[in-house]
Amino acid sequence: MKKMLSAGLSAVLAVSMLAGCGSKTETPATTAAAGEVKTTAAEAGDGENQEPVTITFWDGNWNEDAFGPVKQAFEEKYPWITVEGEFQVDNGMSDKYTLALKNGTAPDVVACALDWITTFGNAGLLEPLDEYLAKDNIDTGNYVQGAIDASTIDGSLYGIPFRSETYVLFYNVDMLKEAGFTEPPKTWDDVLEIAAACTKDDKAGYGICGANYGNVSFQYITMLRCLGGDILTDDNKASALDTEAAIQAAELYDQLKQYAPASYLENSNVENRTLFASGKVAMYLTGIYDAETIAEANPDLNFACAMVPTGNDSERKTILGGWSVGISECSKNKEAAAKFVEFLTSTEIASMYTNTFTGTGEPAARFADYDASIMDANKEALQYAKALPAVGAIVPIRQTIFDNIQLALAGSEDAKTAILDASDKVNELLAQ
Repeated sequence: MKKMLSAGLSAVLAVSMLAGCGSKTETPATTAAAGEVKTTAAEAGDGENQEPVTITFWDGNWNEDAFGPVKQAFEEKYPWITVEGEFQVDNGMSDKYTLALKNGTAPDVVACALDWITTFGNAGLLEPLDEYLAKDNIDTGNYVQGAIDASTIDGSLYGIPFRSETYVLFYNVDMLKEAGFTEPPKTWDDVLEIAAACTKDDKAGYGICGANYGNVSFQYITMLRCLGGDILTDDNKASALDTEAAIQAAELYDQLKQYAPASYLENSNVENRTLFASGKVAMYLTGIYDAETIAEANPDLNFACAMVPTGNDSERKTILGGWSVGISECSKNKEAAAKFVEFLTSTEIASMYTNTFTGTGEPAARFADYDASIMDANKEALQYAKALPAVGAIVPIRQTIFDNIQLALAGSEDAKTAILDASDKVNELLAQ
Protein backbone atom coordinates (compact mmCIF):
# COMPACT_ATOMS: atom_id res chain seq x y z
CA MET A 1 0.00 0.00 0.00
CA LYS A 2 2.79 2.45 0.84
CA LYS A 3 4.45 1.74 -2.50
CA MET A 4 1.20 2.47 -4.30
CA LEU A 5 0.79 5.72 -2.36
CA SER A 6 4.34 6.79 -3.11
CA ALA A 7 3.99 6.03 -6.81
CA GLY A 8 0.70 7.93 -6.99
CA LEU A 9 2.22 10.94 -5.31
CA SER A 10 5.18 10.88 -7.66
CA ALA A 11 2.84 11.02 -10.62
CA VAL A 12 0.91 13.92 -9.18
CA LEU A 13 4.08 15.79 -8.32
CA ALA A 14 5.32 15.39 -11.87
CA VAL A 15 2.06 16.74 -13.29
CA SER A 16 2.03 19.57 -10.77
CA MET A 17 5.59 20.60 -11.53
CA LEU A 18 5.06 20.43 -15.30
CA ALA A 19 1.91 22.53 -14.94
CA GLY A 20 3.88 25.14 -13.04
CA CYS A 21 6.55 25.35 -15.75
CA GLY A 22 4.03 25.45 -18.56
CA SER A 23 1.89 28.16 -17.05
CA LYS A 24 4.37 31.00 -17.54
CA THR A 25 2.86 31.97 -20.88
CA GLU A 26 -0.75 31.06 -20.13
CA THR A 27 -3.51 33.43 -19.15
CA PRO A 28 -5.05 32.26 -15.86
CA ALA A 29 -8.68 31.12 -16.04
CA THR A 30 -11.26 33.43 -14.52
CA THR A 31 -12.12 30.86 -11.86
CA ALA A 32 -10.02 27.91 -10.76
CA ALA A 33 -11.87 24.68 -10.16
CA ALA A 34 -11.40 23.14 -6.74
CA GLY A 35 -9.54 20.22 -8.28
CA GLU A 36 -6.91 22.28 -10.03
CA VAL A 37 -3.51 23.39 -8.78
CA LYS A 38 -3.23 26.69 -10.65
CA THR A 39 -0.05 28.68 -11.10
CA THR A 40 -0.65 32.31 -11.99
CA ALA A 41 1.81 34.42 -13.94
CA ALA A 42 2.80 36.23 -10.75
CA GLU A 43 3.58 32.94 -9.04
CA ALA A 44 5.49 31.36 -11.89
CA GLY A 45 9.27 31.32 -12.07
CA ASP A 46 11.81 30.97 -9.32
CA GLY A 47 10.34 33.45 -6.85
CA GLU A 48 13.34 35.77 -7.03
CA ASN A 49 11.09 38.78 -6.43
CA GLN A 50 9.55 37.25 -3.32
CA GLU A 51 10.81 37.52 0.23
CA PRO A 52 11.59 34.05 1.63
CA VAL A 53 9.08 32.98 4.26
CA THR A 54 8.61 29.89 6.44
CA ILE A 55 5.13 28.80 7.47
CA THR A 56 4.17 26.15 10.01
CA PHE A 57 1.43 23.54 9.71
CA TRP A 58 -0.21 21.25 12.27
CA ASP A 59 -2.09 18.05 11.48
CA GLY A 60 -2.70 14.60 12.95
CA ASN A 61 0.14 12.08 12.98
CA TRP A 62 -1.82 9.73 10.70
CA ASN A 63 -0.90 12.06 7.80
CA GLU A 64 2.78 12.41 8.63
CA ASP A 65 4.00 9.85 6.09
CA ALA A 66 2.12 11.59 3.27
CA PHE A 67 3.38 15.08 4.11
CA GLY A 68 6.90 14.86 2.68
CA PRO A 69 5.91 14.59 -1.00
CA VAL A 70 3.25 17.30 -0.54
CA LYS A 71 5.85 19.60 1.01
CA GLN A 72 8.19 18.91 -1.91
CA ALA A 73 5.52 19.71 -4.50
CA PHE A 74 4.40 22.87 -2.71
CA GLU A 75 7.92 24.24 -2.33
CA GLU A 76 8.62 23.43 -5.99
CA LYS A 77 5.62 25.53 -6.96
CA TYR A 78 6.32 28.31 -4.44
CA PRO A 79 10.12 28.25 -4.00
CA TRP A 80 10.10 31.28 -1.72
CA ILE A 81 7.83 29.52 0.81
CA THR A 82 9.06 26.78 3.14
CA VAL A 83 6.40 24.78 4.98
CA GLU A 84 7.27 22.92 8.18
CA GLY A 85 4.86 20.29 9.50
CA GLU A 86 4.27 19.19 13.08
CA PHE A 87 2.05 16.18 13.65
CA GLN A 88 -0.08 15.59 16.72
CA VAL A 89 -1.42 12.49 18.45
CA ASP A 90 -5.20 12.20 18.53
CA ASN A 91 -5.55 12.22 22.32
CA GLY A 92 -5.65 15.82 23.52
CA MET A 93 -5.20 17.27 20.05
CA SER A 94 -8.14 19.69 20.16
CA ASP A 95 -7.07 20.95 23.59
CA LYS A 96 -3.55 21.64 22.29
CA TYR A 97 -5.00 23.55 19.34
CA THR A 98 -7.30 25.57 21.58
CA LEU A 99 -4.51 26.60 23.93
CA ALA A 100 -2.15 27.56 21.11
CA LEU A 101 -4.79 29.54 19.23
CA LYS A 102 -5.84 31.41 22.35
CA ASN A 103 -2.33 32.35 23.50
CA GLY A 104 -1.05 33.27 20.04
CA THR A 105 1.46 30.44 19.62
CA ALA A 106 -0.48 28.47 17.01
CA PRO A 107 1.04 27.55 13.65
CA ASP A 108 0.14 29.49 10.52
CA VAL A 109 -2.05 26.70 9.14
CA VAL A 110 -4.12 24.22 11.14
CA ALA A 111 -5.82 21.05 9.95
CA CYS A 112 -9.02 20.75 11.97
CA ALA A 113 -11.95 18.38 12.28
CA LEU A 114 -15.04 20.09 10.87
CA ASP A 115 -16.57 20.85 14.26
CA TRP A 116 -13.31 22.40 15.45
CA ILE A 117 -13.51 24.89 12.58
CA THR A 118 -16.98 25.83 13.82
CA THR A 119 -15.77 26.29 17.39
CA PHE A 120 -12.56 28.16 16.56
CA GLY A 121 -14.23 30.33 13.94
CA ASN A 122 -17.00 31.33 16.34
CA ALA A 123 -14.34 32.29 18.88
CA GLY A 124 -12.47 34.52 16.41
CA LEU A 125 -9.38 32.31 16.51
CA LEU A 126 -9.24 31.69 12.75
CA GLU A 127 -8.77 34.06 9.83
CA PRO A 128 -11.68 34.44 7.36
CA LEU A 129 -10.61 33.01 4.01
CA ASP A 130 -13.00 34.81 1.65
CA GLU A 131 -10.55 37.56 0.66
CA TYR A 132 -7.77 35.12 -0.21
CA LEU A 133 -10.03 32.80 -2.19
CA ALA A 134 -11.49 35.70 -4.16
CA LYS A 135 -8.01 37.00 -4.97
CA ASP A 136 -6.99 33.61 -6.38
CA ASN A 137 -10.37 32.92 -8.04
CA ILE A 138 -11.03 29.72 -6.07
CA ASP A 139 -14.54 28.36 -6.58
CA THR A 140 -15.83 26.79 -3.35
CA GLY A 141 -18.88 25.42 -5.18
CA ASN A 142 -16.87 22.35 -6.16
CA TYR A 143 -16.35 21.22 -2.57
CA VAL A 144 -18.70 19.04 -0.52
CA GLN A 145 -21.40 21.54 0.40
CA GLY A 146 -21.92 20.25 3.92
CA ALA A 147 -18.26 20.85 4.73
CA ILE A 148 -18.44 24.39 3.37
CA ASP A 149 -21.63 25.01 5.37
CA ALA A 150 -19.99 23.71 8.55
CA SER A 151 -17.03 26.04 8.02
CA THR A 152 -19.12 29.14 7.29
CA ILE A 153 -20.00 31.40 10.20
CA ASP A 154 -22.06 34.57 9.78
CA GLY A 155 -21.34 34.52 6.05
CA SER A 156 -17.56 34.12 6.33
CA LEU A 157 -15.63 30.98 5.45
CA TYR A 158 -13.02 29.78 7.95
CA GLY A 159 -11.91 26.44 6.53
CA ILE A 160 -11.55 24.55 3.24
CA PRO A 161 -12.05 20.76 3.32
CA PHE A 162 -9.35 18.38 2.16
CA ARG A 163 -10.96 15.25 3.60
CA SER A 164 -14.60 14.13 3.77
CA GLU A 165 -16.18 10.92 5.01
CA THR A 166 -19.06 9.42 6.87
CA TYR A 167 -19.82 6.18 8.66
CA VAL A 168 -20.77 2.92 7.01
CA LEU A 169 -21.20 -0.54 8.52
CA PHE A 170 -18.18 -2.81 8.08
CA TYR A 171 -19.20 -6.47 8.29
CA ASN A 172 -17.50 -9.86 8.14
CA VAL A 173 -19.18 -11.67 5.25
CA ASP A 174 -18.17 -15.14 6.44
CA MET A 175 -19.27 -14.60 10.06
CA LEU A 176 -22.70 -13.44 8.92
CA LYS A 177 -23.00 -16.35 6.51
CA GLU A 178 -22.07 -18.87 9.21
CA ALA A 179 -24.83 -17.38 11.38
CA GLY A 180 -27.35 -17.80 8.55
CA PHE A 181 -27.36 -14.31 7.03
CA THR A 182 -26.45 -13.63 3.41
CA GLU A 183 -27.19 -9.89 3.49
CA PRO A 184 -26.03 -7.14 5.84
CA PRO A 185 -28.57 -5.58 8.21
CA LYS A 186 -30.83 -2.84 6.88
CA THR A 187 -32.41 -1.79 10.18
CA TRP A 188 -31.16 -1.55 13.75
CA ASP A 189 -33.52 -4.39 14.67
CA ASP A 190 -31.66 -6.46 12.05
CA VAL A 191 -28.37 -5.46 13.68
CA LEU A 192 -29.54 -6.74 17.05
CA GLU A 193 -30.72 -10.03 15.53
CA ILE A 194 -27.53 -10.63 13.56
CA ALA A 195 -25.27 -9.52 16.41
CA ALA A 196 -26.96 -11.99 18.75
CA ALA A 197 -26.52 -14.82 16.25
CA CYS A 198 -22.83 -14.01 15.69
CA THR A 199 -21.96 -13.76 19.38
CA LYS A 200 -20.57 -17.09 20.52
CA ASP A 201 -17.41 -18.53 21.99
CA ASP A 202 -14.73 -15.83 21.74
CA LYS A 203 -16.44 -13.89 18.94
CA ALA A 204 -18.57 -10.76 19.31
CA GLY A 205 -21.45 -9.76 17.10
CA TYR A 206 -20.91 -6.01 17.28
CA GLY A 207 -18.09 -3.67 18.22
CA ILE A 208 -19.25 -0.66 20.20
CA CYS A 209 -17.00 2.11 21.48
CA GLY A 210 -16.86 2.87 25.17
CA ALA A 211 -13.71 4.98 24.99
CA ASN A 212 -12.72 8.05 22.92
CA TYR A 213 -15.09 11.00 22.99
CA GLY A 214 -15.00 11.39 19.21
CA ASN A 215 -15.90 7.77 18.46
CA VAL A 216 -18.65 7.45 21.07
CA SER A 217 -20.34 10.78 20.30
CA PHE A 218 -20.21 10.25 16.53
CA GLN A 219 -21.62 6.74 16.78
CA TYR A 220 -24.41 7.72 19.14
CA ILE A 221 -25.37 10.70 16.95
CA THR A 222 -25.28 8.50 13.84
CA MET A 223 -27.67 6.03 15.46
CA LEU A 224 -29.88 8.89 16.63
CA ARG A 225 -30.08 10.50 13.20
CA CYS A 226 -30.85 7.16 11.52
CA LEU A 227 -33.69 6.67 14.01
CA GLY A 228 -35.21 9.99 12.95
CA GLY A 229 -33.80 12.30 15.64
CA ASP A 230 -30.97 14.76 16.11
CA ILE A 231 -29.04 16.37 18.94
CA LEU A 232 -30.54 19.87 18.62
CA THR A 233 -33.84 21.35 17.52
CA ASP A 234 -34.10 22.62 13.94
CA ASP A 235 -33.21 26.17 14.97
CA ASN A 236 -30.18 24.97 17.00
CA LYS A 237 -31.57 26.81 20.03
CA ALA A 238 -32.29 23.84 22.32
CA SER A 239 -31.37 20.24 22.99
CA ALA A 240 -33.31 17.48 21.27
CA LEU A 241 -31.81 14.77 23.47
CA ASP A 242 -35.04 14.56 25.46
CA THR A 243 -37.00 13.11 22.52
CA GLU A 244 -38.16 9.52 22.10
CA ALA A 245 -35.64 8.99 19.30
CA ALA A 246 -32.78 10.18 21.52
CA ILE A 247 -33.83 7.87 24.34
CA GLN A 248 -34.24 4.99 21.89
CA ALA A 249 -30.74 5.59 20.49
CA ALA A 250 -29.22 5.62 23.97
CA GLU A 251 -30.99 2.39 24.87
CA LEU A 252 -29.88 0.82 21.57
CA TYR A 253 -26.26 1.81 22.22
CA ASP A 254 -26.45 0.30 25.69
CA GLN A 255 -28.22 -2.83 24.46
CA LEU A 256 -25.47 -3.56 21.94
CA LYS A 257 -22.91 -4.01 24.71
CA GLN A 258 -24.25 -7.52 25.37
CA TYR A 259 -22.97 -8.51 21.92
CA ALA A 260 -19.68 -6.60 22.20
CA PRO A 261 -16.21 -7.72 23.29
CA ALA A 262 -15.78 -7.82 27.06
CA SER A 263 -13.36 -4.89 26.80
CA TYR A 264 -15.98 -2.55 25.30
CA LEU A 265 -15.55 0.13 27.97
CA GLU A 266 -11.88 0.49 27.03
CA ASN A 267 -12.38 0.09 23.29
CA SER A 268 -12.15 2.92 20.81
CA ASN A 269 -12.48 2.29 17.10
CA VAL A 270 -8.77 1.46 17.00
CA GLU A 271 -9.38 -1.59 19.21
CA ASN A 272 -12.57 -2.46 17.32
CA ARG A 273 -10.68 -2.30 14.04
CA THR A 274 -8.01 -4.67 15.38
CA LEU A 275 -10.65 -7.10 16.64
CA PHE A 276 -12.55 -6.91 13.35
CA ALA A 277 -9.38 -7.52 11.33
CA SER A 278 -8.62 -10.59 13.44
CA GLY A 279 -12.08 -12.04 12.82
CA LYS A 280 -13.27 -11.52 16.40
CA VAL A 281 -16.01 -8.94 15.68
CA ALA A 282 -18.74 -9.35 13.06
CA MET A 283 -19.81 -5.71 12.55
CA TYR A 284 -18.91 -2.18 13.56
CA LEU A 285 -19.46 1.40 12.44
CA THR A 286 -16.48 3.15 10.94
CA GLY A 287 -15.28 4.94 7.82
CA ILE A 288 -13.31 4.15 4.70
CA TYR A 289 -10.12 5.14 6.53
CA ASP A 290 -10.09 1.73 8.25
CA ALA A 291 -10.19 -0.31 5.04
CA GLU A 292 -6.49 -0.13 4.24
CA THR A 293 -5.35 -1.05 7.75
CA ILE A 294 -7.75 -4.01 7.88
CA ALA A 295 -6.65 -5.28 4.47
CA GLU A 296 -2.99 -5.03 5.44
CA ALA A 297 -3.54 -6.74 8.80
CA ASN A 298 -5.52 -9.64 7.33
CA PRO A 299 -5.42 -9.88 3.51
CA ASP A 300 -7.63 -12.98 3.59
CA LEU A 301 -10.46 -11.40 5.59
CA ASN A 302 -13.71 -11.48 3.62
CA PHE A 303 -15.32 -8.18 4.57
CA ALA A 304 -17.56 -5.63 2.92
CA CYS A 305 -19.29 -2.33 3.67
CA ALA A 306 -22.99 -1.49 3.84
CA MET A 307 -25.04 1.62 4.47
CA VAL A 308 -25.71 2.56 8.09
CA PRO A 309 -28.94 0.86 9.21
CA THR A 310 -32.06 2.90 9.89
CA GLY A 311 -35.09 2.55 12.15
CA ASN A 312 -38.60 3.89 12.77
CA ASP A 313 -39.09 4.07 8.97
CA SER A 314 -36.79 7.08 9.02
CA GLU A 315 -34.66 8.37 6.19
CA ARG A 316 -30.95 7.73 6.47
CA LYS A 317 -28.96 10.67 7.82
CA THR A 318 -25.40 10.33 9.00
CA ILE A 319 -22.69 12.76 10.09
CA LEU A 320 -20.46 14.41 7.55
CA GLY A 321 -17.05 13.98 9.05
CA GLY A 322 -13.79 15.19 7.72
CA TRP A 323 -11.02 17.71 8.04
CA SER A 324 -10.51 21.23 6.79
CA VAL A 325 -7.55 23.57 6.85
CA GLY A 326 -7.69 27.08 8.17
CA ILE A 327 -5.36 29.95 8.94
CA SER A 328 -4.67 30.96 12.53
CA GLU A 329 -5.81 34.49 13.33
CA CYS A 330 -2.43 35.04 15.00
CA SER A 331 -0.44 34.06 11.88
CA LYS A 332 2.12 36.61 10.69
CA ASN A 333 2.28 34.96 7.25
CA LYS A 334 -1.34 34.84 6.12
CA GLU A 335 -0.71 35.32 2.38
CA ALA A 336 1.76 32.43 2.26
CA ALA A 337 -0.51 30.35 4.50
CA ALA A 338 -3.39 30.89 2.08
CA LYS A 339 -1.28 29.50 -0.76
CA PHE A 340 -0.73 26.30 1.22
CA VAL A 341 -4.43 26.03 2.13
CA GLU A 342 -5.40 26.30 -1.53
CA PHE A 343 -2.69 23.84 -2.60
CA LEU A 344 -3.48 21.15 -0.03
CA THR A 345 -7.23 21.25 -0.71
CA SER A 346 -6.94 20.87 -4.50
CA THR A 347 -8.36 17.50 -5.57
CA GLU A 348 -5.12 16.15 -7.05
CA ILE A 349 -3.08 16.86 -3.91
CA ALA A 350 -5.81 16.05 -1.38
CA SER A 351 -6.43 12.68 -3.06
CA MET A 352 -2.84 11.74 -2.25
CA TYR A 353 -2.78 13.26 1.22
CA THR A 354 -6.07 12.01 2.62
CA ASN A 355 -6.99 8.43 3.47
CA THR A 356 -10.72 8.83 2.80
CA PHE A 357 -12.38 11.11 0.22
CA THR A 358 -11.22 14.56 -0.78
CA GLY A 359 -13.01 17.79 0.05
CA THR A 360 -14.53 17.56 -3.43
CA GLY A 361 -15.83 14.03 -2.78
CA GLU A 362 -13.30 12.06 -4.83
CA PRO A 363 -11.83 8.84 -3.37
CA ALA A 364 -8.26 8.87 -2.15
CA ALA A 365 -5.76 7.57 -4.70
CA ARG A 366 -4.84 4.65 -2.45
CA PHE A 367 -8.30 3.13 -3.01
CA ALA A 368 -8.02 2.96 -6.81
CA ASP A 369 -7.86 -0.86 -6.81
CA TYR A 370 -10.37 -1.55 -4.05
CA ASP A 371 -13.39 -3.75 -4.71
CA ALA A 372 -16.82 -2.24 -5.24
CA SER A 373 -18.11 -4.18 -2.21
CA ILE A 374 -16.04 -1.78 -0.10
CA MET A 375 -16.05 1.42 -2.15
CA ASP A 376 -19.65 1.72 -3.37
CA ALA A 377 -21.30 2.05 0.03
CA ASN A 378 -18.69 4.53 1.22
CA LYS A 379 -19.15 6.78 -1.79
CA GLU A 380 -22.94 6.52 -1.77
CA ALA A 381 -23.04 7.28 1.95
CA LEU A 382 -21.71 10.80 1.40
CA GLN A 383 -25.07 11.86 -0.07
CA TYR A 384 -26.75 11.10 3.27
CA ALA A 385 -24.14 12.89 5.37
CA LYS A 386 -24.93 16.22 7.00
CA ALA A 387 -22.58 18.31 9.09
CA LEU A 388 -23.11 18.69 12.82
CA PRO A 389 -24.91 21.87 13.91
CA ALA A 390 -22.73 24.95 13.42
CA VAL A 391 -22.85 26.12 17.03
CA GLY A 392 -19.90 27.26 19.08
CA ALA A 393 -20.61 24.71 21.81
CA ILE A 394 -20.54 21.66 19.55
CA VAL A 395 -17.32 20.24 21.03
CA PRO A 396 -18.52 20.38 24.68
CA ILE A 397 -21.91 19.07 23.51
CA ARG A 398 -20.19 16.01 22.05
CA GLN A 399 -18.15 15.65 25.25
CA THR A 400 -21.39 15.67 27.27
CA ILE A 401 -22.88 12.94 25.09
CA PHE A 402 -19.73 10.86 25.54
CA ASP A 403 -19.68 11.31 29.32
CA ASN A 404 -23.31 10.26 29.71
CA ILE A 405 -23.23 7.34 27.30
CA GLN A 406 -20.22 6.09 29.26
CA LEU A 407 -22.29 6.26 32.46
CA ALA A 408 -24.93 4.06 30.84
CA LEU A 409 -22.39 1.57 29.50
CA ALA A 410 -20.75 1.32 32.92
CA GLY A 411 -24.13 0.71 34.58
CA SER A 412 -23.91 3.88 36.68
CA GLU A 413 -27.18 5.15 35.19
CA ASP A 414 -29.83 3.63 32.98
CA ALA A 415 -29.64 4.81 29.37
CA LYS A 416 -32.79 6.95 29.53
CA THR A 417 -31.67 8.82 32.64
CA ALA A 418 -28.19 9.30 31.21
CA ILE A 419 -29.37 10.88 27.96
CA LEU A 420 -31.98 13.06 29.70
CA ASP A 421 -29.25 14.34 32.02
CA ALA A 422 -27.15 15.04 28.95
CA SER A 423 -30.03 17.00 27.46
CA ASP A 424 -30.16 19.29 30.48
CA LYS A 425 -26.41 19.89 30.28
CA VAL A 426 -26.62 20.65 26.56
CA ASN A 427 -29.25 23.30 27.22
CA GLU A 428 -26.93 24.84 29.79
CA LEU A 429 -24.09 24.90 27.25
CA LEU A 430 -26.29 26.54 24.63
CA ALA A 431 -27.33 29.23 27.13
CA GLN A 432 -23.76 30.26 27.93
